Amino acid sequence: MAGTSFNAFSIMAIHKLWKTNFKDAHSILIGYLFLKPKFDALREKIRQENYKKNKYNLQESGVMEKFLKENKKYLQKIINNQLLIDDVGDIGQIDLYTLKTAFQLIPLKTEDKEHKIIVKKIISAFVEKLISNDREDRVDYKVRHDFLEKLAYFVLSSEKQEIQDYLKPFLDNFNGSEAIAELFKEFIIAEDYLNSYDNFWEVWDLFKEKVIELCKDGDRYWYVEQIVKSYLFAQTLWKETATEWRTLKNENKRFVKNMLEKIGHCHSALYSISKLLNDIGSSYLNDGVSWISDILQNKKHLLNAKLETNTVYYLENLVRKYIYENRQEIKKTTKLKQEVLIILDFLIEKGSVVGYMLRENIL
Repeated sequence: MAGTSFNAFSIMAIHKLWKTNFKDAHSILIGYLFLKPKFDALREKIRQENYKKNKYNLQESGVMEKFLKENKKYLQKIINNQLLIDDVGDIGQIDLYTLKTAFQLIPLKTEDKEHKIIVKKIISAFVEKLISNDREDRVDYKVRHDFLEKLAYFVLSSEKQEIQDYLKPFLDNFNGSEAIAELFKEFIIAEDYLNSYDNFWEVWDLFKEKVIELCKDGDRYWYVEQIVKSYLFAQTLWKETATEWRTLKNENKRFVKNMLEKIGHCHSALYSISKLLNDIGSSYLNDGVSWISDILQNKKHLLNAKLETNTVYYLENLVRKYIYENRQEIKKTTKLKQEVLIILDFLIEKGSVVGYMLRENIL
């Protein structure tokens, strides 16, 4: 516990300990939650006392020596596995750095009831600060990232029926905050590693109506556009050469279509579907052209809207590919030609030379 950080190697060692001696690892977890706030309080007390004496260099060894002496009986309790979760008190009042580290100590797929209680209290404590609009509640970036990363892995590794309980604080307090956009991004990164298809789509379904409601007045407020791009898989997470993602299957097309029907008025949604069809959602291209055509046909305000950077570029690429692969069908089928022309006319209005050339090519 030297200094104020919990070394990553220590966390790794404790994760190994869960497998060989669960009781000892659990005692360390409870001991950390119990003693870390005491250590921080003592350290701050000594710092202030030194400041009054015009001493500005804090000797960490001196702090540790005093701490060990004052908490000898508690340390012995930890060694003897006698410290209880009730001894910790109100977990929600512990600082977020300590809670984040405690969360990192808890193993994935844990079946321990106390672990699940601790995790839910940690999540609630973080949500209160993460989505607050109060500047004084700002959470350190590294602490926020580490928490959201662990949360994504933990939730996707949990039993499906437990997911809603873990995410309840986010669902109950959902808003247009940066943390929500980051939360979605971390879930995608974790899913890319874990491949927990059913759990991932359980998470996405839980947030679906929340995102739709958030977008009812457009996406130019706070971080709404970032949330839309994260939720519709448009954040840059994959290699440029990626053309598919194992979690985005054919049966998920209905989800994408439905979301575009609900939030297609947002310029970030147009950007997201355009980018998606260029990379991991390329298998949706044929349907995607119809989706985009419907958006442009029904959301006329997008013609004069300031689009997300590269929206026109992605639209050019996908319509060029679509025409190349379906040239004969487009010429023979009125509906297909009309859909393509709607997109090309939109591109031309946005000053696209590519759009103009492609339009001449199919008329």
